[in-house]
Amino acid sequence: MRLPALLPLLLAIAPAHADEVRCLTGGDGDRIHLAWKLPEAGAGNERVSYVRYAGKTQWLRLTLLSQDSTEMAEGRPWQFDSVWLEHLDGTVNGRYLVSTQGARIYGFDYVHARSGRQTAFHEDIGATTDNGCQWP
Repeated sequence: MRLPALLPLLLAIAPAHADEVRCLTGGDGDRIHLAWKLPEAGAGNERVSYVRYAGKTQWLRLTLLSQDSTEMAEGRPWQFDSVWLEHLDGTVNGRYLVSTQGARIYGFDYVHARSGRQTAFHEDIGATTDNGCQWP
């Protein structure tokens, strides 16, 4: 059998691409939980991401507003500081200030657009499962 004939079969049995999701917890008493779907690198979608709060089914769309990078030390991963805008019903509802280095999230703060209220989150590695984020 030639390769072009095998292609549909190979695509059918290939594993589906899983989105990389990070679990975060924050707010007063660490009572707010959210999942952050990282942007797909190299897919042309690096400027779009999503968040979903625990107990909700809807993913909120984020668009990248800005990103700066800093070399912290030679041979170490660069630090990336980015600002993401949260869109809800066609308007910007808030923004996320995110600081990452390598695979780690060192800062993840949400600022509500109208009130200016800021909520700090931290990565919740214990909530990460094969099926996404699971909180108690």
